Amino acid sequence: MFFNKKKELEEKIYEVKNVEIWKCTQCVGWMQKEFSFSETPICPFCASNMQSASREMNVIV
Repeated sequence: MFFNKKKELEEKIYEVKNVEIWKCTQCVGWMQKEFSFSETPICPFCASNMQSASREMNVIV
């Protein structure tokens, strides 16, 4: 008989990091600055202007 030993699930370690984002002035849309292609992006949801901000995010270490 063969028995499979289930591998223990590795616990992912998260670190809180401050990330620079573009935040919409009219709706709840936002995007990370490092994924933006323009200097002054327009919101893809409502076509409003976006302003610079920062947000704390969990990042896998």
